[in-house]
Amino acid sequence: MTVDIRVIRAGQMYRYYLRETVVGDGRRPARTLLRAAQDQAGVPAGRWMGRGLAVLGLTPGQEVTEAQLRNLFGERGRHPDADRIEADRLAKGDSPKKAFKAGALGRRVMVIGVDFVFRPQPTIYLLWALGDEETRQVIEAAHERAIERVLEWIEDEVAVIRYGKDGTSTGSGRPAVWSPRASATTRRAPGDPCSTTICFCP
Repeated sequence: MTVDIRVIRAGQMYRYYLRETVVGDGRRPARTLLRAAQDQAGVPAGRWMGRGLAVLGLTPGQEVTEAQLRNLFGERGRHPDADRIEADRLAKGDSPKKAFKAGALGRRVMVIGVDFVFRPQPTIYLLWALGDEETRQVIEAAHERAIERVLEWIEDEVAVIRYGKDGTSTGSGRPAVWSPRASATTRRAPGDPCSTTICFCP
């Protein structure tokens, strides 16, 4: 398996992901809801993964909504369910400013996450594309387990949070990851078969 890594910056990158990446690197029709566009493209819905989900009140395997994507990536680091949190706080009598602040995960940042693109070796994805259904299922299960192992390693060994004055103190991070599986084509050569998984790590 190979992994391409790219930093996600605030701004137009978020719009690109919503227009193309979430529908298998195709082109999302204008004014089409995310889930409907994914169904049309034959792309499974994104799902939440990672050990940081409990802190956010999310469940592993839970479907990712467009509103959650907008809050987390488009709004530069708000809670995925910031809309609900803000509405609840307003209903309890908080001021609009205080309610908005309650939906924030921290200060707004320019780097909003990292994009991991997982691909099997060419011989494996050719077998996946040309094989029968049982063969595909075996390859997909192995592919997904390999991704889980990589994400676990990132959480244990790579994800570090800096805090305190000048960021001199560090602590273990527990990232939440959004992971849609793309369709059977590759970004590098559109039309070539490829079982690809894209993970966003905020």
